[in-house]
Amino acid sequence: MRDLVWQRFLPQTAPPSFATVEDLLREKLAVLKPQRRVDVPQWAESSRRISLPTFQGMWSNDFAPYMTEPARMVTSRRYGAGVFVGPARTAKSESLILNTIGHGIECKPRDMLVVCQTQGSAKQFSERKLAPMLRANPHLRQASGRGADNIHAKKFVGGMELQIGWPVIGYFSQNEYFTVLLTDRDRMPDDIDGEGDPFMLARKRVTHAGSNGMVISESSPGRPIERDDWKPTTLHEAPPCAGILAEYNLGTRGQFYWECPSCHSRFRPTFDTLHWESRGTHGETAKTVFMACPHGCVIGPDRKRALNLTGTWLHETGAGTQVVEIDHPDVRDTDIVSWWCEGPIAAMQNWDQLVLRYLQAKASFDERNDETALKATITLDQGRAYLPAVRTLGEGLGAETLKALSKRYALGVAPEQTRFLTLQVDVQGNRFVVSVEAWGRDLEHWLIDRFDISEPPEGAPGADIGADGKPRRAIDPPRYAEDWQALRPLLEKSYPVAGSGYEMLPRAMIVDSGGAAGVTANAYSFLRKMRKAGLGHRIYISKGMGGLNRQRAVYTAPEKVLGTKTKRTTDIRIVQVGTDPLKDEVALALTRKEPGPGAYHLPDCLSDAIFEEYCAEVRTDSGWEPRKSGIRNESLDLAVLAKALAIVLKAEKIDWERAPSWAAAVGENSYAVRVVTTASDSAEKTSEPVTPARMRGRRVRSRGI
Repeated sequence: MRDLVWQRFLPQTAPPSFATVEDLLREKLAVLKPQRRVDVPQWAESSRRISLPTFQGMWSNDFAPYMTEPARMVTSRRYGAGVFVGPARTAKSESLILNTIGHGIECKPRDMLVVCQTQGSAKQFSERKLAPMLRANPHLRQASGRGADNIHAKKFVGGMELQIGWPVIGYFSQNEYFTVLLTDRDRMPDDIDGEGDPFMLARKRVTHAGSNGMVISESSPGRPIERDDWKPTTLHEAPPCAGILAEYNLGTRGQFYWECPSCHSRFRPTFDTLHWESRGTHGETAKTVFMACPHGCVIGPDRKRALNLTGTWLHETGAGTQVVEIDHPDVRDTDIVSWWCEGPIAAMQNWDQLVLRYLQAKASFDERNDETALKATITLDQGRAYLPAVRTLGEGLGAETLKALSKRYALGVAPEQTRFLTLQVDVQGNRFVVSVEAWGRDLEHWLIDRFDISEPPEGAPGADIGADGKPRRAIDPPRYAEDWQALRPLLEKSYPVAGSGYEMLPRAMIVDSGGAAGVTANAYSFLRKMRKAGLGHRIYISKGMGGLNRQRAVYTAPEKVLGTKTKRTTDIRIVQVGTDPLKDEVALALTRKEPGPGAYHLPDCLSDAIFEEYCAEVRTDSGWEPRKSGIRNESLDLAVLAKALAIVLKAEKIDWERAPSWAAAVGENSYAVRVVTTASDSAEKTSEPVTPARMRGRRVRSRGI
């Protein structure tokens, strides 16, 4: 009975057989397998399979032949680091990051670190790039067991451990690696938690490996050029930039050369060697693109693949006056090998795409002074360093330049294209500084008046006339709230519109509330009084906010209400003005040579002092700063206020074919005043504004005056 009970608890199947020594060695000690003595591109072509919806098959080095030399140098014992600078769509991350990982798993198992731009991009790299490669290549087997397959840490059968991190000091301290790969370097910070730049920190992590250690850094350039007057001192020197191009300059400075199929001269295929014919649309223009070698030979887009296959990387010699191949004994003496190429060679980007994106970005820049798309296409598509246009203009913005660009028209008269007027007021200790701008379609605008108010209004304390026939005191905006009433008549002053028979009243006034103590309180008081008078919709109070990352103009409650220590509900709303980004736009608008969207025109009758006021500040990498000469800057500040007011009035969003009544053509504009000529030939203005025509679609109520 006891035996029967015991048998109930015995397993009903035979126990597994013992593992043999051979099985254990085959499964657990694959690291004993002799390493394949091949470099990264040889491994990729013989062992890596690509499995994509658009392609199934083995990796081919002929797809992006310019990546063969950089990938070959990953296993170099001569160099301790490799730096590759190139545009998007060159297959640089596939060749230098994924192929290096695959080669390490199968041929050279050792600890490796991949650093991505952010924690999120590290996760995407693990799931969307590395995981598909491992699934398509089952011979790159991962180890089993706890912790062997995490998003940011993976172990492989051969003994290799791979960390996938992001730019925090934790990944650049304590642990040692044989290989560190930095992908998309210029989207990382240049200082990791105050400890230094990622490239130098990565090199510290491989120091223990000696000549077996390698750091690879790849990216398209993303840092701006730091010196506007830079000229190269060697054949391949990159402009002064932080990030990847600074690392490139430390290396051998290789660049890719083609041989012209006609004259057989060697040249670098850069974006500047592309040419096109102007056609009706950007798309039609881009389709005419061709390349010209330095001797003028025409090269069509169909020759790109063949020229890539026969192309050669040439690196600088020690003096930088000659170029040689990487294995030449005279190559530049450094332990960093570096390469830089531009968009025309990119395997996955056509020339017409390059040109189309450039033309579209340039049009956006010309129309709206927006550099965002232009910078992106130059750095990402073309693979070139970017020199911000606004910084160039800030340095070169001079009075003589503005005089040369000024237009012949009289102050006090709005051009016939005018759709609305704005008033801007800068508050000084002893005066109000006022400008008037006329705005047309697409926000082309003209300065039509500029003057100071230096006498207090009638009825203000101390405004009575002295023995000399002048008020006993000057206007004092910080001290006297009553002096602000001098601004009210400005809203009732109309300006003739050239050739129209109409005059136009200002749509709105914006007044700066910064400066001496007392200005802000008096500005708020003035706004409240104008509301009681029914003019609140035409008065805006502003406050300047420094910094390049500020929003251009935001109409909101102030952060702190006067007389309180904490924020509370208030009846006041102000325009928070991002002065630095708006000064960028003003500088670009002032120096636009052709009339059109966004152009800012000055009359040639302005005094030299006012022209100089537009040039009183200089653009730096951190924003706009006063020049050492100490020139007054009221004109520049007033131009910034005008652009901020146009933004909060939502003038940038106007459909000019269906404009609101305050921005309609002068004959239908609710702020236009008809000029009536009497029998005595004297001009008199009617007291009623023009009745606007009814808009199609939704009804718009005219605000009048």
